[in-house]
Amino acid sequence: MLLLIWLLYASFGLAAGSIPPLVEPILEDLHLSYSEMGLILGAWQFVYIFTASPLGAIVDRLGVRRSLGLGIIVVLISLILRGLAQDFYTLLLAVALFGVGGPIISIGAPKIVSLWFQGNERNIAAGIYTTGPLTGTAIALATAGGFVVPLTGSWRGISIVYGSVILIVAIAWWLFSKESPSTNSTKDNQTDKNDSTLMVMNELLKIRNVRVVLVMAFATFLLNHGLGNWLPTLLIERGMTMTQAGTWAALGTAIGISGLLIIPPIARQGYRALTMAVLLVIAAVAGVGLIFTTGTILILSVIISNIVRGPMMPIQTLILMETPKIGAKRIGAAAGLFFSAAEIGGFSGPFLLGFIHDLTGSLNTGIMMLSAVSATLVLIMPLLKEIKPQQLDQSKMKTKI
Repeated sequence: MLLLIWLLYASFGLAAGSIPPLVEPILEDLHLSYSEMGLILGAWQFVYIFTASPLGAIVDRLGVRRSLGLGIIVVLISLILRGLAQDFYTLLLAVALFGVGGPIISIGAPKIVSLWFQGNERNIAAGIYTTGPLTGTAIALATAGGFVVPLTGSWRGISIVYGSVILIVAIAWWLFSKESPSTNSTKDNQTDKNDSTLMVMNELLKIRNVRVVLVMAFATFLLNHGLGNWLPTLLIERGMTMTQAGTWAALGTAIGISGLLIIPPIARQGYRALTMAVLLVIAAVAGVGLIFTTGTILILSVIISNIVRGPMMPIQTLILMETPKIGAKRIGAAAGLFFSAAEIGGFSGPFLLGFIHDLTGSLNTGIMMLSAVSATLVLIMPLLKEIKPQQLDQSKMKTKI
């Protein structure tokens, strides 16, 4: 199941990363402004805001096999429609549709980890599955301008090439995926099915960790989606060609996968807030490097930024997963809340950077804004309450006595 969810999440990344490396030819073909492109890049995140919470509750009720199977089909349809777009509105709607299928995959992934893994196994599993979207995005960044466009003669070829890959993954999911044996087997799970979605959401919002993580989610997705979507354009502004910018952005993303494999496993339970604080400080410094440096230091800033930004989401979902009163039975609903808050930032980041570019003529001011947000977010880390492993062991001992 971990391999299958990785493939689904890689498909998610492939579709999400298909537009950013082709911004310039799309702007020219469809006669768009940078603000309009910012809206397109943030369209699926905007839809995500409203669909993530109800879809999270649906994943809890329907089960991961059926819900994620439907999600990947919607992602495929969104990708196909992009290649058929004729103007701003048709491309906007095609990308926005991704905001219906995407949440099911991103919510279902931590649900699978919570059901199939226990304890520190979850750290490793979370690190592995979150390499999926980065891998998909890296492939899109590396191949869209340098392979797909020369092969098909147009940016619209992403629908054919990437769509074929996602179709194969969708078929594999429906053939080989299965529900966890523990699904629907506990009394808590049965009780939750009788609770209304609003009741569950209200109960979750009363938990301080949930509220703090929602603020973190907004800010980190503002950073990730804003920088991730405009990075190729930023590199082009630094003098690179479209192919060079796509290659370096892809290389940075690919190397960033190492952060997902290394950092979540060593961010042990009880020390995740501290880990997040360190990552945010480094991300802020790397953002400044993207503005004021060139050459080797610029490339180094791209790589470091990707390494520290990638682990932020799995660390936050692990904090939620291990917060009392959430656990496996409510992680779908909690993840729905998480992604609703996160994608407000996910939409705002690409749009604001595009809007600021139209006002100032460059992305520098927008990138500086993202660095400031990263540095400021460190201040709320002490508000997170974590249970250290020794405290958990003592609690279990008391329960047994």
